[in-house]
Amino acid sequence: MGVRSGVTSDTPGRIVIDAGAVYLDYGLTTQRLLGATRGGNEFTPGRVSRMMEVDGPKGGVKGLKRIIEVNPQITANLIELSVANLIAAIAGANQSDLGYIVSEWVEVGDGSTIGFPLNQNDVVENSERVYKSNAGGVLTLQTRSKKYATRFVGTNLADNKEFEGGIGDWAKGHSGDTLAIATGGQIGNCAKFTAGASAVTSFVTLPGGDGSVLTNLVVGQHYRLQVGITKKSDTFTPTHVNIKCTGGPVSTLDIVPTSAWKIIVWEFIATGTDATIELVGQAAPSVSDVLYFDHCELERVDGGYVMNYHDNDSAKAEVIFPEGALAQANEQIVVSYTYELASPGNDTSITGGDIADADYITNVAIVGNVSGKTYPVICIIDNALADAGFSLALAPRDEAVPAVIFTGHYDPSDLDTEPWRVRWPNS
Repeated sequence: MGVRSGVTSDTPGRIVIDAGAVYLDYGLTTQRLLGATRGGNEFTPGRVSRMMEVDGPKGGVKGLKRIIEVNPQITANLIELSVANLIAAIAGANQSDLGYIVSEWVEVGDGSTIGFPLNQNDVVENSERVYKSNAGGVLTLQTRSKKYATRFVGTNLADNKEFEGGIGDWAKGHSGDTLAIATGGQIGNCAKFTAGASAVTSFVTLPGGDGSVLTNLVVGQHYRLQVGITKKSDTFTPTHVNIKCTGGPVSTLDIVPTSAWKIIVWEFIATGTDATIELVGQAAPSVSDVLYFDHCELERVDGGYVMNYHDNDSAKAEVIFPEGALAQANEQIVVSYTYELASPGNDTSITGGDIADADYITNVAIVGNVSGKTYPVICIIDNALADAGFSLALAPRDEAVPAVIFTGHYDPSDLDTEPWRVRWPNS
């Protein structure tokens, strides 16, 4: 009698191996590795179903079961502790080495300016409260744009956005230029442009592909375009670089390339449907000029404002209003926010507090290996909060390994989309 088994020739490429790694804000510019774990990590969609009871049947009836609860969770058995990890592990926790701005304001004038810098030390993500103040001093709280799906699509999505394994569909502006992936990106790899002879002003492009690479724009809608650039220790002759989306005007937010990564976030109104992205130099690059770029994003926006938490020039963060949203003369923008102290004390005190919007993590992800695959399996929960309690057990001749349980939550503006997803690699 032959051996009966479920093993097939496809089996070796369908096995998830090892413990994986846990990331906060996976795929965003704020992504960070949570740290070393011991004892593995766990993901569950947390779906609870209920069979609707009816008289007659002796058991469940097809079509009468419904989902009544969705509480997706990721459990990390964390051996690496830090202030940031303790804050993430205790919902509503506060730390003593943060400062608080209660009112930083700027005059809008004629409404032609849409970006307003925050000049204290690094701004704590999601801590800002933004108000408009009219000529009479009446404050109106503004809403930050909700997170929309990326406009990057297609089989090369990961490489087009983050250059995980190649440069995707990005194209050089001139045949003599070169494009390649390089190490030292915002998270992992990045794209490296090197100018050849006869370089052109529009030196690198991601074609829209009529919706196959970038989802087409809708005329009149607002969008957010983000690109990070640096020249590292190399030379890049043009002193300013703009980003451009064919369906909108060239950005007025020049990036001055330096040895450090700079993130530009540009908000614009679409005047056409072509979503092609270009990096445009103030002048054509010179032969052998080098520029690195990474962490690209294009998404629809709404709400009162969007945020850029990164240092483009001297500002530590920036509040960006939609074009045309600030037309009233003498209007002011008033912002309160939390920032990191430049000179913290000898230690950091962590204390309890109420759970605020800033305590929710945009997402938490387990990134694991699949045997036979190049790319990882990624289990993600959205709007995550460590609300299952926290304890720190100390024992002789052993290390503390607290279990940190992150729970996903629905977006209040989208109660139909369950706050979890699994990305399975195709190769």
